Amino acid sequence: MIIRRTFYVLMAMLSVVIAGCKRGNTPVVRQQLDSVLVSGRLEYYGVFYKAEGIDYDVVCLDLYGKGVGLNSEGRMEGVGTNLYIGDIFVPAIATEPVKPSDCLPAGTYHSDSIARVMHFLRGLDYDGNYGGSYVLLKNESGYTVYPMTIGEMTVAYSGDTLLLDGHATLQGQKQPYAFHYRDTLPTIHRTR
Repeated sequence: MIIRRTFYVLMAMLSVVIAGCKRGNTPVVRQQLDSVLVSGRLEYYGVFYKAEGIDYDVVCLDLYGKGVGLNSEGRMEGVGTNLYIGDIFVPAIATEPVKPSDCLPAGTYHSDSIARVMHFLRGLDYDGNYGGSYVLLKNESGYTVYPMTIGEMTVAYSGDTLLLDGHATLQGQKQPYAFHYRDTLPTIHRTR
C-alpha cells in the first residue's frame, strides 16, 4: 500500500516536471507601458509647415518612462516606454521661445488627422515608418510601436514644472493608455 502511494506520488511529480518542460507551457511575461513619464524634451520647430499654408507653430513632446532615455549621442537606450506626441499645433509665437510654457501653451489638446490649433496629429504608420503620435515600448530584444488613434492631453504649469495628463487609444491595445508627466522639460530649438 505504501509502495503504491509512493509510486503514484512520484508519477504525479514526474508528470508536473515533464509538463513544465514543454515549450508551450512557458509563462509569457508581458512588459507594461509606463504611465508615469520621468524625463524627456520639448522640440520647437516654429512655423514648420508654412509652405503648405499652415501658419501655426509646431512643437513635439518626446517623453520617457523610468529605465529608458537618450544617451549623450541622442540614441535611445534602456528598457521602457517612450511617448512621442508629434506635430502639436500652437499659435505662432512672436518672440523667441525660452522655456516650454513659451512654446506649448497651457490648455487641452486633442488628436486630429489635420492641422488645427491646440491639436496634435494622430499616429501614422507608413509601412513600418511611424509619424505623428505613438508609444514605443522598448525591451531587451527590440521594440513595439503603438500608433495613437485617439488622444487628449491637458497641459498646465507650476512655475517651470510641466504638469501633463493625458489618455489615448493605441492601435493594437485593448485598454486605454493614461500618461502623466511632472517635471521641468528642456526645450530643443529645431529652427536654428
